[in-house]
Amino acid sequence: MVRPRRCARKAVPATALALALAASVSACSGDDEPKADPAPAASSAPSAAAPLETTARLGRVTGRLGRPERERLRSTIAGVVDAWIDAAYLGDFPRTDFTGAFPGFTKGAAADARADGRSMSNERVGARVDDVVAVRREVVVDALATRKRAVAVTARFVLAMDLEGDVQRTDRVRGRLFLTRSDGAWKVFGYDVDRGVVR
Repeated sequence: MVRPRRCARKAVPATALALALAASVSACSGDDEPKADPAPAASSAPSAAAPLETTARLGRVTGRLGRPERERLRSTIAGVVDAWIDAAYLGDFPRTDFTGAFPGFTKGAAADARADGRSMSNERVGARVDDVVAVRREVVVDALATRKRAVAVTARFVLAMDLEGDVQRTDRVRGRLFLTRSDGAWKVFGYDVDRGVVR
């Protein structure tokens, strides 16, 4: 059972949210997860095992988007989400430097995410853990397309991770990242994320 959790939301204009598939419900409701949320996978694998890879799939696509474009979009957005997860939650520990925790975020969204460090990164526990191991990584990419081109994306994600060290627990981070094209690349301009302790 998940204990009480913290929610982090970056306010974005209503029109932008509409473009980012506002039909999605709030991540804090628990209805917007990529799949049903069973207990995280057992972490009894040897520590030398390869890191867990993200399972990414395409969700709802509003508008026309060809098959090659869909696959390219799925892969690209998964890469943006992965870069953030790796920089914000995983990597070498213990550590206190999280200045590079938000690659792929716009300047404004990165500033907001730094202020929401308790949910948006492992900054609050980084000095008290020796290792963080992902036990679940999933992304579902929803897109809005016009003229056969994706113009807005919502990435729904779930990350479960085992924290080891002075802090011993399993945390789950889930929610939505809202992305749009900026300077030729997909950037996170807003988010709706929560974090809770699984066990």
